[in-house]
Amino acid sequence: MSTPPQTQKKILENPFIGSLVVPIAIVLFGALIIFGITKMLSTERSYKDLVSEIQSKTFGNKWVAAYELSKQINSAQIPVEDYPWLVANLSEAYKNSIDPRTRGFIIAALGALKNELALPLLDSGLNDPDLDVKFHSIVAIANMPKGISFDWAKLLLVLNAQEAILRQAAVLALATHAVPMAQAPIRSLLNDPVSTVKYAAATSLITYQDVSAKPVLKEILLMTYPDAKARVLPPALDAQQITDLKLSVLSTLQKHNWPEMNDVILEVANSDLNNSVATKAKEALNLLKK
Repeated sequence: MSTPPQTQKKILENPFIGSLVVPIAIVLFGALIIFGITKMLSTERSYKDLVSEIQSKTFGNKWVAAYELSKQINSAQIPVEDYPWLVANLSEAYKNSIDPRTRGFIIAALGALKNELALPLLDSGLNDPDLDVKFHSIVAIANMPKGISFDWAKLLLVLNAQEAILRQAAVLALATHAVPMAQAPIRSLLNDPVSTVKYAAATSLITYQDVSAKPVLKEILLMTYPDAKARVLPPALDAQQITDLKLSVLSTLQKHNWPEMNDVILEVANSDLNNSVATKAKEALNLLKK
């Protein structure tokens, strides 16, 4: 099952690509577009009711119940003392589910717990045969608290995945947790043939203050906006995506207090055609003075 363009676009549009501090659950719920959800369930059910529906052999829309459960977890409606029960039951439901949508939202629900009890199942999700479930697993791992105990070598392998969406997500997850052994493999993706992966790699390398990312970061910051009136082939990125990407780079440089790009940021502050980007560049310069 291939990942639809909406999902790939969502990753790039979200500040997750650069800031690395925005809750990655935002990307997860953006991925709901994949499944065409247009309304919420009208009936209120407890999290235990929802788990029962997910485990049921006769209930039809198990994936909808899993989605509803993920919402409840995100709104902190699950008592911490019930986490072991929840993880055990959802792990069993995952193993018994043949529907990838259900497995994906089970992963989303457990990822929303942000608790290490969920890590074994998130680890299993990296080997799921469905592409979207793998993606959900990577995002869920990225959204876990810093300092978790995880076999990062498994996520490093995803940097070599055939699917660009998985390479990109893995880059961001590894950089979010500042995994030391990931720096060199991420650096190698600066030459990735897919531009979004290359840009994610460059932005992520700011975490490591890796100077090899400077040429690509400069490319991002000085990128021109497409002319909507020009009769040319559609650009790889539209104006909003370019804006979001520039803002993400500026935010990440500022977050990691890395003044290495100040000369380029000055040029952006003085000449960028987007007022929000120019303003952000001026703010970053004020905070990144050497």
